[in-house]
Amino acid sequence: MDRPHARLKATNGGATRRLAEFAVSLDADAIPAPVLEHAKQCVLDFVGIAVRASHDSESAPAMADAVSELAGEGSCTAIGHPSPLPAQYAALLNGAYAHSLDFDDTHARASLHPGAPVIAVCLALAEEHTASGARFLSAIVAGYEVTCRVSMAANPRAHYDRGFHPTATAGIFGATAAGANLLGVSADGLEHAFGINGSQAAGSMQFLENGAWNKRLHPGLAAHNAILSLVLARAGFVGSAAALEGRYGFLRAYSDGSDPALLVARLGDTYALLGTAFKPYPCCRFSHAAIDLALALRTEHAWMRDDVESVTVGLPAKGLDLVAVPEPQKRRPQNTVDAQFSVHFALAASLLWGRFGMREYEMVRQPDAVAFMDRIRAECDPEVEALYPRQLGASLTVRGHGEMLRRVQPIPKGEPENPLSWSDLEDKFRGLADGRLARAVQDRVIATIRDLEHADRIVTLMRDLRSVL
Repeated sequence: MDRPHARLKATNGGATRRLAEFAVSLDADAIPAPVLEHAKQCVLDFVGIAVRASHDSESAPAMADAVSELAGEGSCTAIGHPSPLPAQYAALLNGAYAHSLDFDDTHARASLHPGAPVIAVCLALAEEHTASGARFLSAIVAGYEVTCRVSMAANPRAHYDRGFHPTATAGIFGATAAGANLLGVSADGLEHAFGINGSQAAGSMQFLENGAWNKRLHPGLAAHNAILSLVLARAGFVGSAAALEGRYGFLRAYSDGSDPALLVARLGDTYALLGTAFKPYPCCRFSHAAIDLALALRTEHAWMRDDVESVTVGLPAKGLDLVAVPEPQKRRPQNTVDAQFSVHFALAASLLWGRFGMREYEMVRQPDAVAFMDRIRAECDPEVEALYPRQLGASLTVRGHGEMLRRVQPIPKGEPENPLSWSDLEDKFRGLADGRLARAVQDRVIATIRDLEHADRIVTLMRDLRSVL
């Protein structure tokens, strides 16, 4: 439990306080079964991505080496790391790995990736404090709720326009809420930790300029700093009151169009986690509906394999900003990060090779792909724009073979309305874990996660994740 604070200014039941009270009081026994089931799917998705990224992401060695230089001995597992680490450093690496392949879960209305910062904190603290699976899951649900509500209240469109990455900026609040739930921190303690978050929330979209690795690190830093905030608050450190809705709080400082009412609207009646989607393709979510369309059209029309004259992809304006402009740069991705944020590359790979997975990034400069990208043009489609931010849809117009075909995909595969099944997610996990976890270990990990609410301790899962090859 956290220590009494020297001073606690009354907040009159403001939104920050109400979120804190909700997050620390949430209990697995009161969470509907479908929410817990979805949370377990989020955990499996996170783990598979982190297993693969810990070895295959080109940014992983630098992050692991830096942590090894800074961190002393601890008791927490960083996936793929040879020795246990202090909780904040295990959370840093796991959160960064889970985001490094751009394959992690998404929330359309909040326009972010809630799992990377939240689950990273929960894994580290649950292992350190030998928490039960049920407590672990309740913490995840609390963390997703706060993360998504903070981002929605900040207005993702306006927040992005200011150059912020909400996975990091909103994610630190959700990760802190998750940790507070898991540790049994009081509402007072979490409110102070939120106040400390207000001086740490960070994450810039400037990485798009040169394909930098900053974005991969964002959720890891959010997870690390969330634990720092909690440790300070539990020690009695006084944080800012009304950290979210205050005069100089997060919403006013980080957005030009925020709506504080969304922080607490129907709080406890709905669960943001149920709006979380899972990615079938390892790239920016704004490209997914277009990939769905390209793969479907290629299957239906054999001529698309070698007779496409031009492709026009329609996106919402914010999607256009992230994956389609400046068009000359998006047509010539120079590295994996560039390609992850190029709808031109995603469509070229999908139409040329009939697939889009991890191995396609090895062919980012392949001559056929480079030539095909020159035939692709992107534009803002009013029909698709009207769907945003509720859905991240796309349109596709393909010309060739004397034909012109136009299709619209309002809801990309993996959204709750167009879901991936448990079987799909297990296949995704195995595809990521093959060559990294022995088959028997994969089986145990899946079985443990599918029955997490009945697990006595999360430590068993983490021991299996120490055996990454």
